[in-house]
Amino acid sequence: MRRPWQVALFIAGASVFGYLVAQIGIGQLAADAVRTGWVFVPIVALFALVYACSAGAWRLIMASDPERPSFLRTYGILISSNALNFLTPWINAGGEPYRIAAMTPWLGRRRAAGSVILHRLLHSFAYVLVWLTAIIVALVLLPVSTRPAVYALLGAVGLILVGVLALFLSAHRRGLLERILNRLQRVPLIRRLAVRLEPRRPLLIELDKQITDFYHRHPRRFLQAVALEYLSRCIVFVELLLIAASLGIKLGYFRAFAIGGLEAVANNVLFVVPFELGAREGAYYVLFKLFGLDPQLGLYTSIVGRVRDFSWIGVGLLLIWVSGPSRVAAAPPVAISPE
Repeated sequence: MRRPWQVALFIAGASVFGYLVAQIGIGQLAADAVRTGWVFVPIVALFALVYACSAGAWRLIMASDPERPSFLRTYGILISSNALNFLTPWINAGGEPYRIAAMTPWLGRRRAAGSVILHRLLHSFAYVLVWLTAIIVALVLLPVSTRPAVYALLGAVGLILVGVLALFLSAHRRGLLERILNRLQRVPLIRRLAVRLEPRRPLLIELDKQITDFYHRHPRRFLQAVALEYLSRCIVFVELLLIAASLGIKLGYFRAFAIGGLEAVANNVLFVVPFELGAREGAYYVLFKLFGLDPQLGLYTSIVGRVRDFSWIGVGLLLIWVSGPSRVAAAPPVAISPE
């Protein structure tokens, strides 16, 4: 994306954010923060469990490698890579080359790259499952007064997600990377990219083999890894319950699941907006209102989420510093698609 578009999107997002803050009032938001108080601590701590589940899934992928690092090392690398992803908002992939480089001393570069790509695929697969579940829950829990157009939109998005799940399963069964390269060669505007990637075809074939081998040879570990990633998202939605409870509002877990899952769908559609600024706030504002709740709670939820994000960014950057440069090789030129 060109720089002028990036700047324009950032300004648009900042404008939405500023408008919503003005609608609610800084004083009201500050009062809500005071009422939340100590609940900020468990909200931030909750993500320790989220990262633990994801690290566990990654270690299941690496279980066949006797030299894989310890759980704590894997856990630290994952937290640091997510911090780097947040700091590269226009592609959300700054942490993936870091993960590959950090794992290379244990697995070698190609096995490290394979584990990161496979983990990203499983991570995305579980996310899509969560989003589909959230749509089903929303269709059940939405107020009777909801407009038919909303149900139609949710149904259409649900069908698209079913198709995406089918693509993910196809990638695990038959490989994906070489097929992408083959199709790039047929697209007129990006054939040059395919020509530049052609010398890397043997590497792509090897990475595809790692992905398909995990699915076919270790189906139990595959399902366990997906389950852990799915569980990590289920834990995330507890954050909405804690925020609502701190303000004396009864939300209910399934309603929190529906709101959190649909907000994630909206943000992934608008992933080009830097830092999700305005997109996250707008999505929460609309969704809380859609479910018959005070939209002010939606804006406040997004702000609390940003406080939590910055807390874990600090932890991730600290872990990079503490781990030292001796264990991390130079990052290889491997690009990972955003979530």
